[in-house]
Amino acid sequence: MSGGDQGTSGARRGAGLLRNPRVIAMLVFGGFGLLYMAVNAASLIDQRQALGRPIASWQAWVLEGTSYAAWLALLPVILALGVYFARRPLWFALLGHAGGCVTVSLLHTVFMAALRTAVFALAGQDYAPGEPWTDRLLFEARKDVITYVSILTVFLLARKLMESPQSSSPPRPDDLALIEVRDGSRIVMLRPEEIDWVGAAGNYVELHGAFGSELARRTMADLEKELVPHGFVRIHRSRLVRRAAIEVTETRQSGDFDLTLRSGAVISGSRRFRPNLA
Repeated sequence: MSGGDQGTSGARRGAGLLRNPRVIAMLVFGGFGLLYMAVNAASLIDQRQALGRPIASWQAWVLEGTSYAAWLALLPVILALGVYFARRPLWFALLGHAGGCVTVSLLHTVFMAALRTAVFALAGQDYAPGEPWTDRLLFEARKDVITYVSILTVFLLARKLMESPQSSSPPRPDDLALIEVRDGSRIVMLRPEEIDWVGAAGNYVELHGAFGSELARRTMADLEKELVPHGFVRIHRSRLVRRAAIEVTETRQSGDFDLTLRSGAVISGSRRFRPNLA
């Protein structure tokens, strides 16, 4: 029985990853990038053959493969910039991505050249580009801008698509949009937008908002199912938060993070649940 439970849990985690915009962008770039690398390598071999300056097949694959490898290494950086600037004003995001694009292009060119030099050295040859470094940087920059924008576009589109089902879902009837907080004979009905965050408290859950705090004898899993359609996400094994209530997100070196809410409250989240805020 335990093996079956683990299989179901693994399937759910896999499905959750496929709804993560960063994972989607990585898969799309990984697949199309690999195809693009193969086409470019084959084209380079044919072109050099047609010009009467043949190139060894392994060299063509190294030249294209090192570019692909450098992009794979820089992909997390681009996606991290995408997450960071997605919540910033448009003018700030444009300036930030302009600087990010220049930086990534420089890193891509340097990393790619280092890889080529190392591979050629292993083969007993020297890697010597035929043009000055300034020309090489400008040549690569023209292509790198397109790649950077393409990766960013895929990420932003995936992010939009993952959010759209929730935002476009039909309004729930008023009676279903009220959260029942029952403690003994006392019953309080709260609207989801009145709740900022929820924390586990032993056999209870504690709801926090402008109303203060209310205890309810319910399970976190049960309340999560009721609140997720209203913009709540899990940030910790024992905490839920309403996304619209978040003002600032600060990530620690460990990967865990702290959220400052618009109410001024500060709550912590686990790195395991960090993708839920992407």
